[in-house]
Formats: sequence, C-alpha cells, structure tokens
Amino acid sequence: MNTNIENISSTRRKIEIGFDAKEVSDEKASTLADFVKNAKIQGFRPGKAPVAMVEKSYAKDIAEYTNRGLSQKAVAELNKIKDFDLFAIVDMKDEDADGGKKIIFMADIYPSFELPADLKATVELPEVKVTDEEVQNGVNYYLNQRAAYNEVDREVRKGDFVRIGYNGQVDGKDISEILPDMPMFGRQSSTWEEAGNEAAPGVQGIVQGIIGMNKGDKKTVSHEFPKEFATPELAGKKADYEVEVFEVREKSLPEIDEEFLKAFELKTKEELEERIRKDILADKTQHNEVMKRQKAIEAVMQGIQIDVPESAVEEEKNIILEDMMMRFMSSGASRADLENSKEALFESAARDAEIRARMKIFLNRVAKANEIKVDNEDMSRLVWQESMRMRIKPDDFIKSLKKDQGKINRMRSEALVQKTINFIAEKADVKAVEETK
Repeated sequence: MNTNIENISSTRRKIEIGFDAKEVSDEKASTLADFVKNAKIQGFRPGKAPVAMVEKSYAKDIAEYTNRGLSQKAVAELNKIKDFDLFAIVDMKDEDADGGKKIIFMADIYPSFELPADLKATVELPEVKVTDEEVQNGVNYYLNQRAAYNEVDREVRKGDFVRIGYNGQVDGKDISEILPDMPMFGRQSSTWEEAGNEAAPGVQGIVQGIIGMNKGDKKTVSHEFPKEFATPELAGKKADYEVEVFEVREKSLPEIDEEFLKAFELKTKEELEERIRKDILADKTQHNEVMKRQKAIEAVMQGIQIDVPESAVEEEKNIILEDMMMRFMSSGASRADLENSKEALFESAARDAEIRARMKIFLNRVAKANEIKVDNEDMSRLVWQESMRMRIKPDDFIKSLKKDQGKINRMRSEALVQKTINFIAEKADVKAVEETK
C-alpha cells in the first residue's frame, strides 16, 4: 500500500492510496474464501462447493465485496495520516492500476491556525435595571389585552379602531391587478386599522388619513411609497386610495380593580407592578447571558484568520435551510409560500453559513485543546431543548433519533459547540454600561 497526497487548496487534499497486484489478489482471495464458506450451490452443502464454481457463480458479488474491502482499508489508512486533521471526505472513487487498485479521495481538512494565548475577554453589556416607565408599559400591555372596543357615533380620533374598505391605484391602474398577492397594499373590502398608529404595518396614508372621518364617509387619500420600498412595483410611487368608513370603535381600558387582579391571582396593583418588574428583570438578565456568549466568542476570535473548508460551509447551509424551512412551515405557511420565498431563504442561508462554519471550527479547536467532552447529561439537555422547540414529546423525539445516526452526530457536535461557548463565556469579564434605547 502506498499513499500520495496532493494539495488542492489550504483546506482540500487529493489523496491516492494504491494497492499493488498482490494486495488486490490477497483481498480477492480472502473475499472468495468467505463466499465459499457460506455459498449456497445446488447439490453441495455450505462450504463444500468447488472454489471455481463459487467464483463463477458469485463473480459480480465477489468483485464488489473485494472493492469494498479495499476501500475500507484505504479509509482506515486515510484516518492514520498525521499530516492533517480530516474534516470530511468529499468524494471517493477507484481506478485499476497495473493489476492493482488505486482509491482516490478528495478530502477537506481542518485549517491550520493559532489559538489565542488567552481565551479571557472583556465584554460590555447593558446594566440590568428596570425603570418605572418599563413597568408602566407592562401594565399597559395587560390593560390593552383586556380592553373593550365600543362602537361610537362620532368622527374618528387617533387610537380608534376603524373598520374600512379601500382600493388603491398607481398611475391610474389598480394595485390589486399589479400585486394580486398583496391585498394590504391594493384592495381590502373590510379590514380594521388603528387610526394614527405610526407603527402600523399597512399603508400610513390610510392609517393617518381616516382621522376626522365619520361612519359612512368616503374619501381619497394619498400615500408616497419610499424609493427603498421592498416591492419594486410601488417603490418611489404615489398611490391614491378610495377609502370608506364602515364602523368606528373606541378603545376603553379596564380599571385595575379586584376583578382585573383576580386573573393574575393578585390582590393589589403594587403586586402586579412587582411581578412585571421581576419578569422584565429576568428577561434582561437572560438576554445579557445570550449577548455575553456571543460577544465573548467574537472577542476571542478577533483577528484570527481561518480558511473554511467548502464542505463545512455547505454543511452549515443545509442545517440553516432545514431549520428555516421547519420554522417557516410551522408558522402556517403553505408550500406555495415556501416556493415564493425559496430564493430569499437560500440567500440568507448562504450569508450565515460561512460565519457559522468558521465559528464552529474555532470552537472545535478550543474544545480539543482544553479536552472538553460531551457527556450523557449534555445530550439529554439538548434532546429536551430540541423536543420543546419542535413541540413533540422527548420520548417521541428520542425514538426518531434512533433511526437517524446522522442527526445524532449533528446533535453531539452541536452539544460540543454549546459547551465550548459556555467554557469561553464563563471566563469573560463583564463591564456594565448604560443601556441604550
């Protein structure tokens, strides 16, 4: 057996592992002997049929198993090479060579780079505190959840909820004909708008224009779409909308009384405010933990150049796409919606894949250098997290995993990544800074 290595790039190698004629002959003889032991030839007991007859009857299978045996030996030899750390076998083929056999691998390898001398980073995080304004916003959120909407016979005021119908035109042509799949910007026979809401996702010309109208009124309002508007058919265009008001409702917030507080199993407004304060504090603390992990990794990787193997980027892209599509479909989107969004999903996955692949390679090197291992507790935690994310029972998720070794390997790799991130984050020094709004 002989080995030849050719550098294709900094992260790709072409490896040829050759077997001479005697090695191929020996492998074939070993394979043939196994077939003789188990071959079923009419008129002979297993293991008693003539060798020549077995060889002739099973010629195709013997050749296939001989090649498989040589390939397995070549893979074992490939894994022994000390010149590099193997990342993935990208392609494998075999060629006959002067009575022998040559197994040719195209393989990606882990890039060579130096880890920083110190994995300790200083990260800036917002000071964790809760303002009275944030608490009041929380109270308002619960009040709005339980608000009553009473029909009124007066002109529309800011904050009213108004049922309207409208039809828009650009350059004298109905927008509903130009963009039939986007009724929000074209025609609505009956829809609700919060008058004057500057954060409303619809057409602001309508949202603001209905203020001052009465039930039964009709009016033409205009809206200028910005030049950078995501829909090119409307970008930079002025649209005219014929609007009709069908119903006006005034929002009425409830009192914070005994009945209101009963829903929270509380007795006083102060108890409600304290609960909201604690919830906001917990959310901010959790957010800071996530940001600490992210910033610590970014800091220790600063300035490190890592050549990422092509197969690593491709693998990450597939993982990202699978996750995107799962979330997309679970949101209630149809296959048609998915098809329409496919190009955008692919672009987004391609952008993120190289960044994630580079980070994972760095973290794997850190894990190896610091002897970080994945244990059963790490896997159990990840299984529970994944089952919760997918909204299935952990036992059912485990059953599905047993049928997919590839997914188990990916989860083990992910568990190692998360454990290594924690290892780096725990070393970080946190500098509290004033929270920006």
